[in-house]
Amino acid sequence: MPTPTDVHALRERLRRDYDAFSPAQQALARYVADHLADIPLMSAHEVARAAHCSPATVVRFAQALGYGGYPEMQQLVRRAQRPWLPPTPGEQQLGLFGGGDGLRAQLAAERHALEDTADRLGQRGLAPLASALVGRRPVVVAGEGHARPVVAVLAERLSRIDLPVVAVTALDVPDRAWLGHIGPTAAVVAVGIGRDPRVAQAAARAGGDAGVPVLALVDSSLSPLARLSLARVVPADVRSGAPSLVAMVAVAQALCAAVEAASRRSARNGEGPPRELAAATA
Repeated sequence: MPTPTDVHALRERLRRDYDAFSPAQQALARYVADHLADIPLMSAHEVARAAHCSPATVVRFAQALGYGGYPEMQQLVRRAQRPWLPPTPGEQQLGLFGGGDGLRAQLAAERHALEDTADRLGQRGLAPLASALVGRRPVVVAGEGHARPVVAVLAERLSRIDLPVVAVTALDVPDRAWLGHIGPTAAVVAVGIGRDPRVAQAAARAGGDAGVPVLALVDSSLSPLARLSLARVVPADVRSGAPSLVAMVAVAQALCAAVEAASRRSARNGEGPPRELAAATA
């Protein structure tokens, strides 16, 4: 299989071969795919620590993808993501910056990464999702396992702004009934955390079949849900086998605030509900 020659090919290779990887490689693949902007500044040891695997796994994984080792894969990402960074001497491969120029480059790169995150997940990044939820009735919020706290936050905050909410956290008979009878005025928010977000995927399929807006908050760009046009990736910081949900909850709260603001703007502008919603409630 050819070696990925750019970051897009690398990400697609990780997605395509994910199921064939070992558990340690899967954790590493998720980390690399979701933190490509950070890879140019991280040593193999730092990547291993962040992905909860061994440095040897990082090296062997890069070689299995066709690279000579981790530095070659890192250089590929560096050229695409942060071309202004200077070449990394051997001691800097350990994560050390020896001079002022290196430190300035690192700070500039980190600022770039923060601005990129703000664009994707801040008010501008969430505006299309918020607009898709304005006036929808009901909003079906779905997710299981680690996603349940995020589902609870979304359900509670959306209810506060007078949006009827249905929380789906399993695939038993009542929940399947809700998913099987999604009306034209509804919307779906699928929250996928973990390797197999069955409930979120089932809800997304049901919303797609019903032709209603389907939003997704997922913890990895390798998730099938990440391919939805109204999806946002919030990488999870996995610790002791469980993800930290701080970032995901913060994004969920920001989304609800954006929906409330969009609803107020719509009311001030005298905009009515979507055509199919108005017909259904007439």
